[in-house]
Amino acid sequence: MSPHRRSAPPRRPAPAPATPEYVTLAVGAPAHGGHCVARPVDDPSGRVIFVRHALPGETVRAVITEKNSKIWRADAVEVLTASPDRVRPLWQDAGPGGVGGGELSHVALPAQRTWKRWVLADCLRRIGGAEVVDAVTALPGAAGGAVSVEPMPGDAAAEADPNPRVRERAGAGTRTRVSLAVTDAGAAGMHAFRSGTVLPVHSLPLAVQAIQDLGLTERALWRKHFRPGMRITAVAPSDGDPLVLLEDPDAPGQAPTVLTAAGHSTGRRRVGEAVDATGLGLGRLHYSVHADGFWQAHREAPTVLVDRVVRAALAETPTAAGTRPGDEPLDAARTAGTRVLELYSGAGLFTLPLVALTGQVHSLEGDARAVGDARRTLHDYDGAQLSVGRVTPAAVAQLGRFENADGADVVVLDPPRRGAGREVIQAVAALNPSRVVLVACDPAALARDLGTFLRAGYRPAAISALDMFPHTHHFETIAVLERG
Repeated sequence: MSPHRRSAPPRRPAPAPATPEYVTLAVGAPAHGGHCVARPVDDPSGRVIFVRHALPGETVRAVITEKNSKIWRADAVEVLTASPDRVRPLWQDAGPGGVGGGELSHVALPAQRTWKRWVLADCLRRIGGAEVVDAVTALPGAAGGAVSVEPMPGDAAAEADPNPRVRERAGAGTRTRVSLAVTDAGAAGMHAFRSGTVLPVHSLPLAVQAIQDLGLTERALWRKHFRPGMRITAVAPSDGDPLVLLEDPDAPGQAPTVLTAAGHSTGRRRVGEAVDATGLGLGRLHYSVHADGFWQAHREAPTVLVDRVVRAALAETPTAAGTRPGDEPLDAARTAGTRVLELYSGAGLFTLPLVALTGQVHSLEGDARAVGDARRTLHDYDGAQLSVGRVTPAAVAQLGRFENADGADVVVLDPPRRGAGREVIQAVAALNPSRVVLVACDPAALARDLGTFLRAGYRPAAISALDMFPHTHHFETIAVLERG
């Protein structure tokens, strides 16, 4: 259930020893990637081992899963001293030796967000350096560079529900997109952690109810459609019934077979998505996207991100907090005419509200089909110039100029996991926008990119982090920067 577009295929790590090797570990702080830093209990200054399925402060018995000259990894298979933040795992299939994608489901939800806050602070310190930490620390509520990771609204409500069963399921049932693979035995499965091996799965607790109700992991209805090596994508759009897409491994490049919830073939290739932009004064926004195209996976993510990113870009006072009680909608009369450059624009999630409020947006996205989706959604907006191509310094320089050679007033970037990079950021800074909004799905890339922006003369004016991927180590960060 990968949360990100453009994700790399599973890596094949160095194999673990043929005979299982066990070690007793004292578990320390979390590390980026869903591990904790641990050392052997009988050698506190010995080799660092990155252990999964553990918690800071625990003592665990672990099996070595990867061992090379640079790094050792392990899975905790027995908890000898448990953390008070340990809970019954939400998803057994993602436990030790299991599939990737639910590596924090043994951690209480509030502690998951503390885990992510520690990871973000650590990345800002180690990768961004003292200058980045100092700049972030200067922001309200970010002492020591530690930015709180906020729950999504529905997850927060579930955590506060008086019903213990609802509380226990907080953070579950949120994914509107699920990617699976078919095992050699013809069952629905997922890749083992850092492996090309496909393991069967028996439940999909992170998926929304509409996808769980399909019964992909247990119903014979689907088995007759599955072939070993096939990729399965289940989609539950906000408008319309769910779809199941099957990609044949023996026909690369061929359009996937699309099935209805009843397992019948359909010619339906697109889905409708709706986003509530009432807080911005835009009402309900409607999008048309390919069923197997990229769309934010958490059911609330499109609405929350649109609200936060667009308000961050266009509000008079820089903010990454989104619409708060008592806030007025954005004043379209004031924002009209603001020149916006949007990079890595995808299917137009932000482009639509940005152009609705400003009248002029230049966007750039490398996926031609995503740009086609955006054009379908934005066909009534003449002020949206949607371009296909790689985000390069030359492309930024060209698209960042508007009529009369004026540069963009605001630049919005939502790069893939690797980040925007030094050259693109320098090209953005050369346009001299008054404000930049950076959306980051990887804290290490965020730290690098923030460092580059600081050296280019920009300073963070606001930052927020969102737990858009509960029960995994992933989260999203929004940073607002202005000229120093």
